[in-house]
Amino acid sequence: MRGALSGLRVIDSTTMVAMPTAMHIMADMGAEVIKVETHTLFRTEAARLMYADNVPGDQPWNRDGAFNTVQRSKLGLTLNLKIKEGVEAFKDLVRVSDVVVENNRAGTMERLGLGYEELKKIKPDLIYLSNTGFGHTGPWSSYAGIGRMFELTCGLSNFTGYIDEGPRRVGKAFFDLHVGWTAVFAILAALHYRQRTGIGQWIDFAMYQVGVSTMGDVILDFIANGRNGSVMGNRHPYMAPHGVYPCKGNDRWIAIAVENDKQWLALSKIIGQQDWTNRIEFTSMDSRWRNQDELDHYISKWTKSLSDVVLMKILQGQGVPAASVMNSRDILTDPHMRARGFYEMIKHAPETGMGSKLYYGRPWKMSKTPSYVRSPAPKLGEHNELILGDLLGRTANQIADLYELGVAGISPTNPSMYKPPTYEEQLNDGTLEGYDENFNEILGSESND
Repeated sequence: MRGALSGLRVIDSTTMVAMPTAMHIMADMGAEVIKVETHTLFRTEAARLMYADNVPGDQPWNRDGAFNTVQRSKLGLTLNLKIKEGVEAFKDLVRVSDVVVENNRAGTMERLGLGYEELKKIKPDLIYLSNTGFGHTGPWSSYAGIGRMFELTCGLSNFTGYIDEGPRRVGKAFFDLHVGWTAVFAILAALHYRQRTGIGQWIDFAMYQVGVSTMGDVILDFIANGRNGSVMGNRHPYMAPHGVYPCKGNDRWIAIAVENDKQWLALSKIIGQQDWTNRIEFTSMDSRWRNQDELDHYISKWTKSLSDVVLMKILQGQGVPAASVMNSRDILTDPHMRARGFYEMIKHAPETGMGSKLYYGRPWKMSKTPSYVRSPAPKLGEHNELILGDLLGRTANQIADLYELGVAGISPTNPSMYKPPTYEEQLNDGTLEGYDENFNEILGSESND
């Protein structure tokens, strides 16, 4: 089925997570996204060595979990841009494309002769997005940036640590996905402008600024009140109770957030006849906030013998915001997510040995132009002949010359020989908390290994 972005062609010359995520979102929405990479380096994402079923197989470069997740729905082309014939092929592809996206350090594409000023000569209405850590202007423009650092740099970690520990990162590359979504918005806005005017443009896109743009309330607090904020753990500047409380079972928790007195009365009614709920220290929002250490003690004592899932349903039923703290297994097997059709089963090519795997979808449904994972991530150089031949008009002999010159390839010149530790070894060294031996059966996926 045609998607909302059908008819749009995008060149994806990016690595890692943020921009590949933006590109698979557009590809899921129907855009023809051509992933341009080189076979002379082992795939960057694969350096994380998260192989499907923890097995490298005969083609480990095609089995990396991270790569297959963020490169789905795309076509795959290998071009060595250090060789002039590779640069020429890239330029030919630009001539028939709408958008170019790259995430190299500032100046890298210019040195290759593939910067915006050069490419707009051959495609005047081109939309060209350059994603860097800190943008192409300013005193930090030469600094390298990676997703893992921006929650620290933008100030988020000043608030997310626990009170007795100091700043703490939220998680793995937290802002990468924010950056990906924001890049999609920027590209679509530029395309909208081009549709009205016929004029293309360059988008100087800085990851750092995406992070800072999420900090509006605390920046305003500093401007208005001179407060620089501090770590809050799971607490809130004025709401209480507001935290995560232990529940029945191993490492089971529930998040509860009481916004007003009405919700507090509903929570007290659910808790039942206990003297502490009527204490004067807990009769108003302000007094509950000022006495939240004691309040959290009582609530934790109450929740620890209850099921987090059952308690969530009870609290939500009475208008009290609450949610089970779900782990990875909970999310993957959550009946609500399944009912929404959020996960999509994708069958991989037999030669990869990956079988069918489950992938996350998108947080929306469109009634007329559905989005979905249109194909598994391309194998290395899988669509070389299709793109170089059918799209760019090169003959079989010319394509063979590109392979001979080392411009194109279908296997890496330096494949990784890494053997990952077994699940048992990862359990012993603390990498894994646990795993289900029958995980394929639980997820409904399958492996050909």
